[in-house]
Amino acid sequence: MENNRQLTAQQLMRKVSEAWFYVTDLNLYLDTHPDDTRALRMFAEACENAKACTEAFEKRCYPLTVCSADCDSDWEWLVGVWPSQKMA
Repeated sequence: MENNRQLTAQQLMRKVSEAWFYVTDLNLYLDTHPDDTRALRMFAEACENAKACTEAFEKRCYPLTVCSADCDSDWEWLVGVWPSQKMA
């Protein structure tokens, strides 16, 4: 993923959305073409990119899912500023 320090939260979220859309698109293609080795490689790369985009967003902004929230010692999923407030 490119240097995310220069990107706004909205730009990062767009990258996350685009990355996961591409993963889903390749997933649908592979459902009908399971033996396409090139598409399988592309899918693996797309998954890595989508995970990296998601991690970059969550590190800089907020968790996108409850599973990625830092709740090891306290339940803090609902504490603080809500995502819609951070995007404003």
